[in-house]
Amino acid sequence: MKKSIIALSCLSTLLMSCSTLLNPSIQNSLKEVRESNFLKNEDKTKTIGGIDANSNGVRDDIEGYIKLKYVNNPEFVSVYMQYAKELRIKMTLASDDREVYRRASHKVSMQMVCASKIDYEVEPEKMYRDTMKIYALTVNTKQRKAESNRISSLVSGMAFTLPNEEHCEN
Repeated sequence: MKKSIIALSCLSTLLMSCSTLLNPSIQNSLKEVRESNFLKNEDKTKTIGGIDANSNGVRDDIEGYIKLKYVNNPEFVSVYMQYAKELRIKMTLASDDREVYRRASHKVSMQMVCASKIDYEVEPEKMYRDTMKIYALTVNTKQRKAESNRISSLVSGMAFTLPNEEHCEN
């Protein structure tokens, strides 16, 4: 468990402090998603939130990716959908209030812990692989990358408490 907490700390730092424009692991993750058989009709609209036709809080292309990839495991679908939803909420807040993004980042971290638990169970050596792919797909346009960078600047220097795994079992 200590390894997962350390890994989550590293990933959180990566997601919040590195420029998504320059980060090769983000670009590699996005390339893997695009080359997979699970992504259909990638949303590259200029809006930050993208298209969510069914108004469930998850961008339609990301929802399709998750549902196709985990068609045989509804628990995985549920966990990754919640993670994608919290990422989208955070990206679309359009605020200059650092506290708003601190709270949103905490919610994303909570869902990341749940998703990384699944990543670890499936392939321990590739922990955070799927969470990183969903994140990369979330910031797949120039406008979304710029917003992610703006949010990173707002939360820069903040301390975050890692949630425990107990909330994942609900």
